[in-house]
Amino acid sequence: MCFTLLVAVSASVVTGCSRKYYRTQADRDVALIYAEKRAEEACTLPPLAGIDVDPRSRFYDPSPDDCPALPVPVPQLFGYELPELVTGDPRQTPQRSDLETPEAVEELPAPDVERLELGPLAGPGNESRSRTETRSAGHFARSSSGDGEGATRTVSLDVPSDVASESSTEVVSSISDMALVMPQPASEVEPVVRLAQLIREDAQRDDAQNEAAADEAAAAAGDGSDWESDWDPTTDDRSGTEQLRIVPIPQQFWEQLPETCVPRMLEFESVRKEFRRSYPDVTSNGLKGLLSDAPRLTLPMITELATLNNRAIQTQKERLYRAALVLSAQRYEYVLRPRRRGNGSAVNYTHVRLDSTTRNGLVIPTETGVRATTAMAGQFLASFANSVVFTFNGPQGFAANIGSDLVFDFQQTIFQRDVVFEGLTQAERNVIYVARDLIRAQRSLFVDLATDYYQLLLTYRAIEISSQDYFSNLRAFLQGRAEYLQAGRIPRVQVDQFEQNALGSRSSLVGDCNSLESALDRLKLRIGLPPEMPLNLNLEELESLTTSDELTVTRQLVMRTRQTLLDAAQTRLGDRDAAVNGATVLINRLRETLRVRRKIEGITEESDAERETEQLGLRLALLEARLQSDQMESIRSRELKSELPREPLIQFARTIDLVESKLSQAQRAALLRQNLGLHSDVADAVEIDSLDERFQKLRRRWDEAIESRELNRLPELVEAANGLLEATNTLTAKLVGDLLPADSVEFENVIVQTVADTVALVDRVETSDVGGLDEVEVEENRAMLLALYQRYDLMNRRGELADDRRHIKLAADDLRAILDVSATQTLTANRLLSDPSAPFDFSRDGGVTSLSLSLDTPLNRRLERNTYRAALIDYQAGRRALIELEDQIKLAVREDLRQLRLQRNQYEISVARAALAYERVVSTRLQLQLAVGNVVARDFLEAQQAYTSALNSVARDHISFIRGRIELFFDTESIRLDANGYWSGGQDESLELPPLPDFYDANPNPYGRLPARVRYSEEVRRNH
Repeated sequence: MCFTLLVAVSASVVTGCSRKYYRTQADRDVALIYAEKRAEEACTLPPLAGIDVDPRSRFYDPSPDDCPALPVPVPQLFGYELPELVTGDPRQTPQRSDLETPEAVEELPAPDVERLELGPLAGPGNESRSRTETRSAGHFARSSSGDGEGATRTVSLDVPSDVASESSTEVVSSISDMALVMPQPASEVEPVVRLAQLIREDAQRDDAQNEAAADEAAAAAGDGSDWESDWDPTTDDRSGTEQLRIVPIPQQFWEQLPETCVPRMLEFESVRKEFRRSYPDVTSNGLKGLLSDAPRLTLPMITELATLNNRAIQTQKERLYRAALVLSAQRYEYVLRPRRRGNGSAVNYTHVRLDSTTRNGLVIPTETGVRATTAMAGQFLASFANSVVFTFNGPQGFAANIGSDLVFDFQQTIFQRDVVFEGLTQAERNVIYVARDLIRAQRSLFVDLATDYYQLLLTYRAIEISSQDYFSNLRAFLQGRAEYLQAGRIPRVQVDQFEQNALGSRSSLVGDCNSLESALDRLKLRIGLPPEMPLNLNLEELESLTTSDELTVTRQLVMRTRQTLLDAAQTRLGDRDAAVNGATVLINRLRETLRVRRKIEGITEESDAERETEQLGLRLALLEARLQSDQMESIRSRELKSELPREPLIQFARTIDLVESKLSQAQRAALLRQNLGLHSDVADAVEIDSLDERFQKLRRRWDEAIESRELNRLPELVEAANGLLEATNTLTAKLVGDLLPADSVEFENVIVQTVADTVALVDRVETSDVGGLDEVEVEENRAMLLALYQRYDLMNRRGELADDRRHIKLAADDLRAILDVSATQTLTANRLLSDPSAPFDFSRDGGVTSLSLSLDTPLNRRLERNTYRAALIDYQAGRRALIELEDQIKLAVREDLRQLRLQRNQYEISVARAALAYERVVSTRLQLQLAVGNVVARDFLEAQQAYTSALNSVARDHISFIRGRIELFFDTESIRLDANGYWSGGQDESLELPPLPDFYDANPNPYGRLPARVRYSEEVRRNH
């Protein structure tokens, strides 16, 4: 057993400890040092980030730590796959409601090939002048005041359900989800816009076509999944227009786009709708196959991947580790330790033949020693040397001698004590410096990643907006070309303008797609991922930002409409129609605002404000119908009392128009009664449907008589119309009597009160700031102080200034004389092996004791003088650098706040521009379609470009505000990262900075600490 232990000890002495032992000992020392530094800095430093690479990292080496293997030299592509992440699953497929519908629902009828070739916005199938209006469930039509005095025109809607789902403004308003989406319609009526009249003014349908149109509209309404109209029946203040049919983009225009661009475009539901129109046979699974299947990253996932793979951060961790290793070596100098070299033994054999004499000898020298630096900068050394000499055939025969020396040496410098400590001092401080640099680098990386991430979101946003802008300009070109070829209504130069804008939009779209791919590659490099790895972003945050912007723009429209209504009330007090119409637009825009707000807040139930808004909308709809009926009745009464001959044609037209308006009034009254919880008889609804059916039949009989020129049937039809009017009046009086007064003065008061209630509701609801950007109410001086208190780079700069000050003291010490005191004690023992006394008995032979005092006079200190002067200069330069850094920090904070205020102001301007541009596009487009005024194609294109620019500005300014906020928190050192390198406060748009701490709480050692284990001079201690 003893022999085995002896062998083990001998082997360990000879070979040393294992590699793993030394590695783990180094790791332990580094961990202890960093824990000590954290305690010294009052835990302002985060826990130690080790240099061990996470197994999920791209840089992980699976070979043994202490004997790593070289990697395979052959370059590889796609050699790294995304690991499992704590922050989420990048491979999870996002939910897309438009791709989750059953296959039976998603199949769409193929568009007419002829219409695709012609490419006009409206096909000939929509050119009917039928006055049919179906009010039963699933029939969507609207009565509106037409051209001329009191004229009423109603156009049936004859489009498939997938086409009918688009509002009359989709070409402009669906440029993006952020474009204004008007409140959802009630089921009883629908505004229609007939653009086909621009191409063929005199086209009519026969009776069979009208019936087929009604059946098709009813079938379309029955499929709720395909109906997505944006307009409420009471919101449309553009009376006298007709429904626009959205014609598919021809497939060849899709094929002209780069293959890499189409999957990026299809990320957005608005683009997928366009794709379905162009490829109606595509299924949901087929469309999913066209989408990118690359992993989709959120910002937390990006930061976690960067924590695992970023090269610069790993290098910073290794810098910190190296600094701690240097400190561990410096501290080791101050403990009693074996010498680095000269601890061992040897065996020397000699064979000497001289003068015919042979002598063989064996010498075994052994030596060891220990040394240490004392707290007063003294150097202590103790060494022991032993030599065993065996002489085998010397003059005395065999002899064995043992000689031993024991030396104790101590040296003390008198004037250069701080110079001796400098290595330890700087190493102690460097650990803190590098630790702060690491923290700052991690936070800087988050800021860079967030900047890249939000810039990518902005690029995605630009792709969606550019796609819709391209589709809009392309449709404008196709329509213009059709009108030029078929009717010659516009000059060729306007068609060329449309085409040029369509080409410009496509160029912009392709450029945005290319910019996206380049930005994604740069993001991969910043994260540390290979550039060839497929990558995508999770666009849920973009959707959230879009919804927020949608709310803000919609609220802006609400306030604009409110102000317009108030202005109109002041200037045109007697214009009841304008007041009701303005209040209607206002209440429906408010309804949309509340809907979007509820979406942002994640609330499923309707709020009290929404229910109140719905009731006001129904009241205004009834008022609108009553005003229209009164107008129709006044016109009819005046013409019937005229002394001029009453033509049956005029009598029938005025009567049937009045019947139509009365039916609309009755239906809206029924809805309001239901909302108010008033008594509502089922028989009334049946009677409404019955009267509506009589109305439709009477219209068809009239059309038959006119087409067959059976004029003798006209008086009979007039009498039937009068009878229908009496029945309608009776029903209307029953349903409306207790809702609206018959007296004109009281009715006027009801209008005034309803409009006032509308404005009051808007004022009450719109006091909330949900959906906008926070006011920049940060106190500038407080923000600057917060930055000056907390910035790690400024802390390091202060510490470096203290280093520069200490270097002055060290350089001054070198100017002085060098005075060293030393003491040495040497003990010697020489014995024969046969001597019975102890082999290491130093008492009999005595020893040597020496004391010395050495002085090096400062007769030549030219180099030291220059070093001293340079140290003074360096200190002043460091002092200026500290002041400069403080000024730069203050400037950065001031600039951050200035930019935030500017971006918020620009955001408000962009929102106002978007709201104004929206109204301008709608107005210009309708005027162009209806050939009103001097509006030409260029006016529409300019309005369209202004709207696109405004939408881009809203998104850009919002994202710039978010990035500016992150910069502000970074510049004030207020970002706190989690273990995955993510700052959860990044998605909170609040501008509330952390409270201002006490300076010495944030900076427990403003100029750094000195090691407590050594004795510095008073001057050095005074400056730390």
